Amino acid sequence: MTPEQVAARAKQLAGNAFRRFLQSLPGQMLANPPLYSLPREMLMQADHRVLEIGCGAGSRLLVFDQRVRFHGVSAAGVEPVPALARRAQRAFGQNARPLSAVLADPEALPFRDGAFDMAFCDDLLRFFDVRGAQQVLREAARVLRPGALLLAWDLAPASGRFGWWQRFWLRGWAGRIASSKSLMGLAERSGFSYTRDAALRPWFWPPVPRASFVAGTLPPGWRREGENLIPPE
Repeated sequence: MTPEQVAARAKQLAGNAFRRFLQSLPGQMLANPPLYSLPREMLMQADHRVLEIGCGAGSRLLVFDQRVRFHGVSAAGVEPVPALARRAQRAFGQNARPLSAVLADPEALPFRDGAFDMAFCDDLLRFFDVRGAQQVLREAARVLRPGALLLAWDLAPASGRFGWWQRFWLRGWAGRIASSKSLMGLAERSGFSYTRDAALRPWFWPPVPRASFVAGTLPPGWRREGENLIPPE
C-alpha cells in the first residue's frame, strides 16, 4: 500500500471528529449495522481463527468478540494506518480480550498459509487500484485454510432511481468504487474457488448501498462445475 493510499485511508476514516467516532463501538451501530448478525450468519465459533483485513480502530472485532467470546489469541486485525492500528490495540487491551492488532500492508499479510478459519475485508478495497485490490484478495485467499470464507464489503457505485442521492454522498468518499459483480470477478481471479453476492443491508452512514460478497476456497476433494460445488465421491 503506497503512502498516498495510507494517507487517503487515514483521512477518510479518521480525518475529523465524526469519522473518528464512526470507528468506535457506538459509531459502528450507525455505520455497519449488519455486522451484529455476522457471527451467527458466518457460524463463527469461539475457537475460530478470525482475521479482519482493514480493522480500523478495532470496533468490529470487539463486536464479534461480544457475540462469541473468543478464547486464545484467535482473532487478529490488520490495519495499514499507524494511528488506527494503535487505537485498535489499545481498545483490545482496555477490554482485556484475546485480540491483536497488526500494523501491516494488506498486500503482504504477515501470516503463514492457511492460518485462519474466516476473514473479513471491509471499507478497504476502494483505496487500491485494480492490481492492488487483486493482491489483497490473493493474500486473503492464501492465509485462509481450505474450505474457509472471506466476507468483503465496500461502498457501491450509485445506481437506480436514487442514484442522484447516492452520488451526492459519495462525493466525500473518494476511491475506486466497484460493484459486487466486479469485485466477485476479481476475487475469482485471485485464488478463490467461488463467490456469491452477500446482499448485506441496511447501511445508515454513509447512506449509500454497499457492494458485498462472500468468496470461498474449496476443501480437499471438492470441485466446482458451473455454479455447483461437488463434494468428493
